[in-house]
Amino acid sequence: MSDEQLLAAAALLREARSVVVFTGAGVSAESGVPTFRAAANALWNQVDVRNFAYPAGYRRNQPDAWRWYAQRAAKTREVVPNAGHVAIAEIERHAEEFLLVTQNIDSLHQRAGSKNVLELHGNLRQPRYFDCGAPSDWLAAPVCSACRGLLRPDVVMFEEELPEGAMDRAREAADSCDVLISVGTSAQVWPAAEIPRYALRGGARVVVVNPDMEGQPWGHHVTQLVGTAGAILPQLVRLAWP
Repeated sequence: MSDEQLLAAAALLREARSVVVFTGAGVSAESGVPTFRAAANALWNQVDVRNFAYPAGYRRNQPDAWRWYAQRAAKTREVVPNAGHVAIAEIERHAEEFLLVTQNIDSLHQRAGSKNVLELHGNLRQPRYFDCGAPSDWLAAPVCSACRGLLRPDVVMFEEELPEGAMDRAREAADSCDVLISVGTSAQVWPAAEIPRYALRGGARVVVVNPDMEGQPWGHHVTQLVGTAGAILPQLVRLAWP
């Protein structure tokens, strides 16, 4: 990555009226939150995904599955937002129109100050019951007294649909934005992987911030900044709004 690339990306950001930031697990990894697939401490290297991240497996593996998510929720409350999270919140304060689309479920963006956040894959803040969908808390009874459904995290498991309207909202924002910044994501998990491509097809410029560029969108309208969110984004903000 050259200084010219950083300056060019900062100029795009400064001149943009509408900005979308699209984030993945790499952003929170800098705060100590394990990713799902990459690195030695990846979550799916430690447990069988079929026992926890599929509805049937979750039901079948009680109480271990509930306990696993409850422990993850507790750990996310212990970590703190990093410089990348803070820089994204700063971008929102400068942009006329802004949407943060995240695949992360740890709420670190909100804790860093981001306001307009679309959580594609749900969150670990507040669990709910399987059958009635009523919100609860992690210390509640594991079975709902009304519907008899199991307590579960309010996250999107494999074989489940995204929250109603979430992908439509993300697509509309990407279609109409001037700049989309993709940060800390491989952009390979469908359907979220389509979001940067929606922006490209809509004529936006895309800035990719990631240590590993394999699988990222390529082309004339893509600026690649190789590095972590915590290292790159604060520089980008300082250059865009000195």
